Amino acid sequence: MPSSKSSTSPPCILMKSKKLPLSLRIRMWAGRYIYLDKNECGMDNVLRLPFGKIVKFRTTWNEAQAMEYVRKHTSVPVPKIYKVFERNDSYINIVMEYIPGDKADFTAMSAEEIQKLGEQLANYLDQLRSLEPPEPGFIGSATQESLLDHRLGHYRFGPFHSVADFHAYLRFGGALEEWLYDPVVKKIHGKSSEYQVKFTHADLNPKNIRYRNGRITAIIDWECAGWYPEYWEYTKIWFADHAVYQNFLDAVDGSPRITNYTEELQAERDIWRRISPWRSIARTQETQGRPGESAAADS
Repeated sequence: MPSSKSSTSPPCILMKSKKLPLSLRIRMWAGRYIYLDKNECGMDNVLRLPFGKIVKFRTTWNEAQAMEYVRKHTSVPVPKIYKVFERNDSYINIVMEYIPGDKADFTAMSAEEIQKLGEQLANYLDQLRSLEPPEPGFIGSATQESLLDHRLGHYRFGPFHSVADFHAYLRFGGALEEWLYDPVVKKIHGKSSEYQVKFTHADLNPKNIRYRNGRITAIIDWECAGWYPEYWEYTKIWFADHAVYQNFLDAVDGSPRITNYTEELQAERDIWRRISPWRSIARTQETQGRPGESAAADS
Protein backbone atom coordinates (compact mmCIF):
# COMPACT_ATOMS: atom_id res chain seq x y z
CA MET A 1 0.00 0.00 0.00
CA PRO A 2 2.76 2.44 -0.82
CA SER A 3 0.51 5.18 -2.14
CA SER A 4 -2.01 5.27 0.69
CA LYS A 5 -1.99 9.00 1.33
CA SER A 6 -4.63 10.65 3.50
CA SER A 7 -5.13 13.45 5.97
CA THR A 8 -3.23 11.33 8.49
CA SER A 9 -0.21 10.88 6.22
CA PRO A 10 3.02 12.67 7.21
CA PRO A 11 5.33 14.47 4.72
CA CYS A 12 6.66 11.96 2.20
CA ILE A 13 9.62 11.73 -0.18
CA LEU A 14 9.35 9.16 -2.97
CA MET A 15 12.42 6.98 -3.41
CA LYS A 16 13.32 5.68 -6.86
CA SER A 17 15.19 2.73 -5.35
CA LYS A 18 15.87 1.06 -2.00
CA LYS A 19 18.97 3.23 -1.67
CA LEU A 20 18.44 5.95 0.91
CA PRO A 21 18.90 9.62 -0.01
CA LEU A 22 22.38 11.02 0.56
CA SER A 23 21.18 13.47 3.22
CA LEU A 24 19.75 10.64 5.32
CA ARG A 25 22.80 8.43 4.81
CA ILE A 26 25.03 11.23 6.10
CA ARG A 27 22.88 11.56 9.23
CA MET A 28 22.99 7.79 9.70
CA TRP A 29 26.78 7.82 9.44
CA ALA A 30 26.92 10.62 12.01
CA GLY A 31 24.54 8.73 14.28
CA ARG A 32 26.68 5.60 14.18
CA TYR A 33 29.79 7.67 14.90
CA ILE A 34 28.25 9.70 17.74
CA TYR A 35 26.50 6.79 19.41
CA LEU A 36 29.26 4.27 18.62
CA ASP A 37 26.81 2.11 16.65
CA LYS A 38 24.95 1.27 19.85
CA ASN A 39 21.45 0.00 19.33
CA GLU A 40 20.02 2.34 21.97
CA CYS A 41 16.50 1.94 20.68
CA GLY A 42 16.53 -1.82 21.27
CA MET A 43 15.35 -2.67 17.75
CA ASP A 44 17.37 -4.01 14.85
CA ASN A 45 15.62 -1.83 12.28
CA VAL A 46 15.91 1.43 14.23
CA LEU A 47 18.93 3.75 14.32
CA ARG A 48 19.41 6.85 16.44
CA LEU A 49 20.32 10.02 14.52
CA PRO A 50 21.77 13.34 15.69
CA PHE A 51 19.52 16.18 16.86
CA GLY A 52 16.92 14.12 18.68
CA LYS A 53 15.74 11.90 15.85
CA ILE A 54 15.68 8.23 14.90
CA VAL A 55 15.04 6.40 11.65
CA LYS A 56 12.99 3.23 11.42
CA PHE A 57 13.63 1.13 8.34
CA ARG A 58 11.33 -1.07 6.27
CA THR A 59 8.05 -0.48 8.02
CA THR A 60 4.57 0.20 6.61
CA TRP A 61 2.33 3.13 5.84
CA ASN A 62 -0.09 1.73 8.39
CA GLU A 63 2.37 2.48 11.19
CA ALA A 64 2.99 6.06 10.08
CA GLN A 65 -0.70 6.80 9.60
CA ALA A 66 -1.70 5.18 12.90
CA MET A 67 0.91 7.25 14.73
CA GLU A 68 -0.34 10.46 13.13
CA TYR A 69 -3.95 9.55 13.91
CA VAL A 70 -3.21 8.81 17.57
CA ARG A 71 -1.10 11.98 17.99
CA LYS A 72 -3.90 14.08 16.51
CA HIS A 73 -6.74 12.67 18.59
CA THR A 74 -5.21 11.66 21.95
CA SER A 75 -2.47 12.54 24.43
CA VAL A 76 -0.90 9.08 24.14
CA PRO A 77 2.89 9.66 23.95
CA VAL A 78 3.75 8.81 20.34
CA PRO A 79 6.93 9.98 18.57
CA LYS A 80 6.41 12.85 16.15
CA ILE A 81 7.04 11.93 12.52
CA TYR A 82 9.26 14.34 10.61
CA LYS A 83 9.50 12.64 7.24
CA VAL A 84 8.65 9.43 5.42
CA PHE A 85 10.84 8.00 2.67
CA GLU A 86 8.66 5.83 0.46
CA ARG A 87 10.58 2.92 -1.04
CA ASN A 88 9.84 1.17 -4.31
CA ASP A 89 8.93 -2.14 -2.62
CA SER A 90 5.76 -1.13 -0.68
CA TYR A 91 7.73 -0.37 2.51
CA ILE A 92 8.72 2.99 3.98
CA ASN A 93 11.48 4.44 6.17
CA ILE A 94 10.34 6.85 8.88
CA VAL A 95 12.40 9.64 10.42
CA MET A 96 10.78 10.42 13.75
CA GLU A 97 11.34 12.00 17.13
CA TYR A 98 13.68 10.29 19.58
CA ILE A 99 11.98 10.11 22.98
CA PRO A 100 14.30 9.21 25.87
CA GLY A 101 13.27 6.16 27.81
CA ASP A 102 14.07 2.51 28.40
CA LYS A 103 12.10 -0.63 27.73
CA ALA A 104 9.74 -1.06 30.66
CA ASP A 105 11.48 -3.71 32.77
CA PHE A 106 8.67 -5.04 34.91
CA THR A 107 10.98 -7.64 36.46
CA ALA A 108 12.99 -4.87 38.17
CA MET A 109 10.02 -2.76 39.36
CA SER A 110 8.47 -2.67 42.78
CA ALA A 111 4.80 -3.53 43.23
CA GLU A 112 4.05 0.19 43.61
CA GLU A 113 5.87 1.05 40.39
CA ILE A 114 4.02 -1.68 38.52
CA GLN A 115 0.70 -0.40 39.84
CA LYS A 116 1.46 3.19 38.79
CA LEU A 117 2.58 2.10 35.35
CA GLY A 118 -0.59 0.04 35.00
CA GLU A 119 -2.66 3.13 35.83
CA GLN A 120 -0.86 5.18 33.17
CA LEU A 121 -1.31 2.43 30.61
CA ALA A 122 -5.01 2.17 31.45
CA ASN A 123 -5.40 5.92 30.88
CA TYR A 124 -3.83 5.70 27.42
CA LEU A 125 -5.90 2.65 26.50
CA ASP A 126 -9.05 4.50 27.60
CA GLN A 127 -8.17 7.30 25.19
CA LEU A 128 -7.64 4.90 22.29
CA ARG A 129 -10.87 3.08 23.07
CA SER A 130 -12.85 6.33 23.20
CA LEU A 131 -12.13 7.07 19.52
CA GLU A 132 -15.07 6.65 17.16
CA PRO A 133 -14.75 4.07 14.36
CA PRO A 134 -15.64 5.14 10.81
CA GLU A 135 -18.70 2.86 10.93
CA PRO A 136 -20.11 0.30 13.40
CA GLY A 137 -18.36 -3.04 13.08
CA PHE A 138 -15.56 -1.75 10.83
CA ILE A 139 -12.28 -3.69 11.10
CA GLY A 140 -9.36 -2.02 9.36
CA SER A 141 -6.58 0.54 9.55
CA ALA A 142 -6.73 4.17 10.70
CA THR A 143 -7.27 5.11 7.05
CA GLN A 144 -9.92 2.42 6.46
CA GLU A 145 -7.59 0.11 4.57
CA SER A 146 -6.12 -3.36 5.16
CA LEU A 147 -4.26 -4.43 8.29
CA LEU A 148 -1.20 -6.45 9.25
CA ASP A 149 -1.10 -8.33 12.55
CA HIS A 150 1.57 -10.72 13.84
CA ARG A 151 -1.21 -12.90 15.23
CA LEU A 152 -2.16 -13.68 11.61
CA GLY A 153 1.29 -13.92 10.04
CA HIS A 154 2.72 -12.08 7.05
CA TYR A 155 -0.41 -11.51 4.97
CA ARG A 156 -2.45 -8.31 4.98
CA PHE A 157 -6.15 -8.75 5.59
CA GLY A 158 -9.37 -6.76 5.44
CA PRO A 159 -10.84 -4.33 5.71
CA PHE A 160 -14.05 -5.94 6.98
CA HIS A 161 -17.39 -4.25 7.57
CA SER A 162 -18.51 -6.48 10.42
CA VAL A 163 -16.96 -8.32 13.34
CA ALA A 164 -18.64 -11.49 12.05
CA ASP A 165 -16.68 -11.25 8.78
CA PHE A 166 -13.45 -10.77 10.76
CA HIS A 167 -14.26 -13.79 12.93
CA ALA A 168 -14.90 -15.87 9.81
CA TYR A 169 -11.47 -14.82 8.56
CA LEU A 170 -9.90 -15.97 11.84
CA ARG A 171 -11.47 -19.38 11.19
CA PHE A 172 -10.17 -19.37 7.59
CA GLY A 173 -13.74 -19.20 6.38
CA GLY A 174 -14.69 -22.37 8.23
CA ALA A 175 -18.36 -22.53 9.21
CA LEU A 176 -19.05 -21.92 12.89
CA GLU A 177 -20.94 -25.23 13.01
CA GLU A 178 -17.60 -26.99 12.51
CA TRP A 179 -16.59 -25.75 15.97
CA LEU A 180 -19.44 -27.46 17.82
CA TYR A 181 -16.98 -29.40 19.98
CA ASP A 182 -15.42 -26.09 21.08
CA PRO A 183 -18.24 -24.27 22.91
CA VAL A 184 -16.08 -21.25 23.78
CA VAL A 185 -15.25 -20.37 20.16
CA LYS A 186 -18.84 -21.06 19.16
CA LYS A 187 -20.11 -18.78 21.92
CA ILE A 188 -17.72 -15.89 21.21
CA HIS A 189 -17.99 -15.98 17.43
CA GLY A 190 -21.71 -16.63 17.72
CA LYS A 191 -22.28 -13.22 19.31
CA SER A 192 -20.11 -11.19 16.93
CA SER A 193 -22.72 -8.45 16.57
CA GLU A 194 -22.52 -7.69 20.30
CA TYR A 195 -18.89 -6.56 20.14
CA GLN A 196 -18.00 -2.93 19.73
CA VAL A 197 -15.00 -1.89 17.65
CA LYS A 198 -12.15 -0.06 19.38
CA PHE A 199 -8.94 1.54 18.17
CA THR A 200 -6.22 -0.88 19.20
CA HIS A 201 -2.42 -0.82 19.33
CA ALA A 202 -2.45 -4.61 18.85
CA ASP A 203 1.14 -5.23 19.93
CA LEU A 204 1.42 -3.96 23.49
CA ASN A 205 4.24 -5.54 25.46
CA PRO A 206 7.12 -4.23 27.58
CA LYS A 207 9.39 -3.89 24.52
CA ASN A 208 7.02 -1.32 23.03
CA ILE A 209 6.57 0.75 26.18
CA ARG A 210 9.28 3.31 26.95
CA TYR A 211 9.57 4.21 30.62
CA ARG A 212 11.67 6.59 32.69
CA ASN A 213 11.46 8.19 36.15
CA GLY A 214 8.16 6.58 37.00
CA ARG A 215 6.25 7.42 33.85
CA ILE A 216 5.60 6.10 30.37
CA THR A 217 7.51 8.33 27.96
CA ALA A 218 6.43 6.70 24.70
CA ILE A 219 4.43 3.86 23.19
CA ILE A 220 6.01 2.67 19.96
CA ASP A 221 5.60 0.08 17.18
CA TRP A 222 2.18 0.93 15.75
CA GLU A 223 2.42 -1.18 12.58
CA CYS A 224 -0.44 -3.48 13.66
CA ALA A 225 -2.68 -0.70 14.99
CA GLY A 226 -6.21 -0.16 13.77
CA TRP A 227 -9.87 -0.90 14.43
CA TYR A 228 -10.48 -4.33 15.98
CA PRO A 229 -13.10 -6.03 18.17
CA GLU A 230 -13.05 -4.59 21.67
CA TYR A 231 -11.30 -7.65 23.15
CA TRP A 232 -8.37 -7.69 20.69
CA GLU A 233 -6.03 -5.45 22.73
CA TYR A 234 -6.38 -7.73 25.73
CA THR A 235 -5.99 -11.02 23.87
CA LYS A 236 -3.04 -9.70 21.86
CA ILE A 237 -1.27 -8.68 25.08
CA TRP A 238 -1.43 -12.36 26.05
CA PHE A 239 -0.24 -13.45 22.60
CA ALA A 240 3.32 -12.80 23.83
CA ASP A 241 2.86 -14.88 26.97
CA HIS A 242 6.48 -15.23 28.12
CA ALA A 243 7.57 -15.79 31.71
CA VAL A 244 9.65 -12.59 31.60
CA TYR A 245 6.42 -10.66 30.92
CA GLN A 246 4.53 -12.08 33.90
CA ASN A 247 4.67 -8.89 35.98
CA PHE A 248 3.40 -6.94 32.98
CA LEU A 249 0.54 -9.39 32.48
CA ASP A 250 -0.25 -9.22 36.19
CA ALA A 251 -0.32 -5.41 35.97
CA VAL A 252 -2.80 -5.58 33.10
CA ASP A 253 -5.02 -8.11 34.85
CA GLY A 254 -4.74 -6.22 38.14
CA SER A 255 -5.83 -2.85 36.78
CA PRO A 256 -9.52 -2.22 37.54
CA ARG A 257 -9.70 0.06 34.48
CA ILE A 258 -8.53 -2.54 31.96
CA THR A 259 -11.33 -4.92 31.02
CA ASN A 260 -10.33 -8.58 31.16
CA TYR A 261 -11.71 -10.66 28.32
CA THR A 262 -10.97 -14.10 29.72
CA GLU A 263 -13.51 -16.02 27.64
CA GLU A 264 -12.40 -14.30 24.46
CA LEU A 265 -8.80 -15.12 25.36
CA GLN A 266 -9.72 -18.78 25.76
CA ALA A 267 -11.46 -18.73 22.37
CA GLU A 268 -8.39 -17.17 20.78
CA ARG A 269 -6.11 -19.75 22.40
CA ASP A 270 -8.32 -22.55 21.08
CA ILE A 271 -8.03 -21.07 17.59
CA TRP A 272 -4.26 -20.64 17.97
CA ARG A 273 -3.93 -24.31 18.86
CA ARG A 274 -6.12 -25.48 16.02
CA ILE A 275 -5.03 -23.08 13.30
CA SER A 276 -1.48 -21.80 13.15
CA PRO A 277 -1.18 -18.03 13.71
CA TRP A 278 1.08 -17.93 10.67
CA ARG A 279 -1.05 -18.00 7.57
CA SER A 280 1.48 -19.80 5.36
CA ILE A 281 1.74 -22.66 7.88
CA ALA A 282 -2.02 -22.81 8.25
CA ARG A 283 -2.43 -23.12 4.50
CA THR A 284 -0.27 -26.24 4.63
CA GLN A 285 -2.48 -27.60 7.41
CA GLU A 286 -5.57 -26.91 5.32
CA THR A 287 -4.48 -29.49 2.75
CA GLN A 288 -4.69 -32.15 5.46
CA GLY A 289 -8.48 -31.71 5.53
CA ARG A 290 -8.87 -30.73 9.17
CA PRO A 291 -12.30 -29.35 10.17
CA GLY A 292 -12.52 -25.58 10.38
CA GLU A 293 -9.25 -24.97 8.55
CA SER A 294 -10.49 -24.11 5.07
CA ALA A 295 -8.74 -20.93 4.01
CA ALA A 296 -10.56 -17.78 3.17
CA ALA A 297 -9.28 -15.96 0.13
CA ASP A 298 -6.67 -13.33 0.84
CA SER A 299 -8.07 -9.86 1.06
